[in-house]
Amino acid sequence: MSTNKKEDRRVRKTKKALRETLAELLIEKSIQNITVKELTDKADVHRSTFYANFKDIYDLYSQMEDFVIQEVNDILSSEYDFDTRVFFGVLFRYIADNKKVCRLLLGGSVNNTFINRISDMIEDSCVYCWCEEFKLTTDAEIIKPYAKFFLSGGMGVVGEWAANNFERPVEEVMVMLAEIENIFRQFIKSKFA
Repeated sequence: MSTNKKEDRRVRKTKKALRETLAELLIEKSIQNITVKELTDKADVHRSTFYANFKDIYDLYSQMEDFVIQEVNDILSSEYDFDTRVFFGVLFRYIADNKKVCRLLLGGSVNNTFINRISDMIEDSCVYCWCEEFKLTTDAEIIKPYAKFFLSGGMGVVGEWAANNFERPVEEVMVMLAEIENIFRQFIKSKFA
């Protein structure tokens, strides 16, 4: 996606290995108890390579959050009609390709800043799509609390799925969220359109 185009393949691969290794370690222990040596040994990356890309473990974590936010933003910005099943298909394919990091960030193992950031971004997208789809003349701010409610439930389902190491089949979770979103869309349509 857009953030990856400027870096060469080896750098992307190294950063991905470091992100995934940090995610594994954070499931086991807190960030302040992880050393750069432990991280780089486990990721099989030289310490100088780590320091060429990151100031410290906290910088890596921050960049990991930013990277996933940018990737999801790219998915939301894709040029396709906001078809829920297509959106969830693309999003869940991304999660499947990045299970270790997504398990950490979505499963609530570290903190809620990531969940809040991603929810705010998806909330804006939902409100925009509902307003466009139903040609709503209502102020979008009136719809935001409903979108927030919908997203807190959806993020709860995804968070539980991630916390349980993605045990449920992806298709089952996708269908569940698509059905919930469809009911919610009908509610928005009947209330505001």
